[in-house]
Order: sequence, then C-alpha cells, then structure tokens
Amino acid sequence: MHIVTGLVLAALLGKSRQSDSLAPLRTLTTGPIRVAHAIPGRVRFVVPSLRGASAEGLAGIQCLESLDGIESVETSAISGSVVVCYRPAQIDPPLLLGAVARLLNLEAELERTPTPAVAQEFRLMAQSLNRAVFYKTHGLLDLWSVTALVLMAIGGKKILTEGWRALPAGFTLLWWGLHAVRAGENTQT
Repeated sequence: MHIVTGLVLAALLGKSRQSDSLAPLRTLTTGPIRVAHAIPGRVRFVVPSLRGASAEGLAGIQCLESLDGIESVETSAISGSVVVCYRPAQIDPPLLLGAVARLLNLEAELERTPTPAVAQEFRLMAQSLNRAVFYKTHGLLDLWSVTALVLMAIGGKKILTEGWRALPAGFTLLWWGLHAVRAGENTQT
C-alpha cells in the first residue's frame, strides 16, 4: 500500500496540474500490477493474477464504472489486463491504481518487498551448494556448519598466534562462527 500511497501523494502534491500526472504510473513496469500503457484519459493495467480468471473473478473490477469520472472499464482474462477510460479533469491516474489494487485485493502483494532476480539466483546457488556439501559429507556437514567451523578456526588461530593484537578481527571471526552455528540451529528446528 506504500507504493499506492506514494503515487497518490506524488499526484496530489505535484508541481502543477499541467505537469505529467501519468509519470508516476509509467514507472510501474514490474510487480502484481503493471502499467502497460497510459495516456490522459486511458490507462491499461496488466495484472498477471487475472490471467485465466473466471467471470466472477473479474466482476469486482467492474465496480469502477460506478465512480464519477470513469467512462468505461474493460477486463480480459486472456491477457490479464484492465483498461480504464476516465475523465482526466476528474480523476488522477494514481488514484486509479489504488482503486484497482483494492478491488483486486492486491494491496498486501504491493506491500511485500520484492526480491531482485540476482538475490534470488544467489539464494538458489547457496541452496544448491549447501545440498551438495550435505550429500558429499553423507549428512555430517552442510554449507553453514562448514562456514561456521572455518570462521571459528581462523578466529581461534588468530587469537592464539597474535594474542591481544588479534582484537577485534580474531574475536569477530570467532563470534561470526558461533553466530552461524546458532543461526543454523534455529533454522533446523
């Protein structure tokens, strides 16, 4: 809902009525609601969750037609799109986004922080590597326990060889290792 609120505030607190009120909408190219096309008086939203929806699933969005300033609403379960024709003098486009999100119950999905594709790939690689270590050691170790042991070993060695000069690096590594062990215990229960 923060995204919707931000867009609404940007539209309402904009520089002037002559500025491009559609600019905030044109940035929505990913997520549960995307803006495929926006011109004054017409906005086409793409909602992937509407693809293949039944007539009952699309009926709720037709409530928009009852609002002042809305001329027509067209939905398509094939493309998952919602086309709204409106009177620009009466309705700010970001308000349309808020209305569509609310009518389709997508506010919680808009609230969720998206995970970038790179982060998802790193997570998948780490899970694969974790599984490989687990199987290779016949269930004795996993990636997280190996990481913890390596950090604790390096930290312990630094403390033994350098004494108090190892502060904070040796103790920091030891702490990281112990923290990794505790974090691993919490995820396995």
